[in-house]
Amino acid sequence: MTHLPLEPDNPFWRFSLAVYAAPGVQPACLTLQDDHGLDVNLALFCAWIGARRGIALTGAEIEAAGLLVAAWRETAVLPLRTLRRAIKAMPLPADPAIGTFRQRIAAAELEAEQLQQAMLFRWAEACWPGARGSGQAAANLRGLAARHGAADDAIALLADAAERVSAP
Repeated sequence: MTHLPLEPDNPFWRFSLAVYAAPGVQPACLTLQDDHGLDVNLALFCAWIGARRGIALTGAEIEAAGLLVAAWRETAVLPLRTLRRAIKAMPLPADPAIGTFRQRIAAAELEAEQLQQAMLFRWAEACWPGARGSGQAAANLRGLAARHGAADDAIALLADAAERVSAP
């Protein structure tokens, strides 16, 4: 089976950047990630597919999306994040070479996340080509959050930001 090439710069990625920049979303996402073990890229996917495509994901579809990117997340995204955070926490002298190295690790982590999102975008394009709609972000995020016991207020804030970014 041949796969279409990944499109790192796609509508889902641009949506994610806009939502993540909305007031309060970054700390809410970090709470979901750090306190509840929720994959923020998967949460953003649930928000995007609901807010921009109008797709109400089933539990099985949320599970399938998570499985699609699990190996990449475990092998690329999480080790880079762990390394970046470990370097930041080390009692190192404020040396420009160390700062530059950490910035390169952070850039690699962001690129790994962008590729994870590109995998999800390609899957969505195959499953729901041309779908358009809105209003399902909150339902999709609640479905994802239920698997992790995630905070309702963080989920609501993310869903609200997703729908606002998607509004005409």
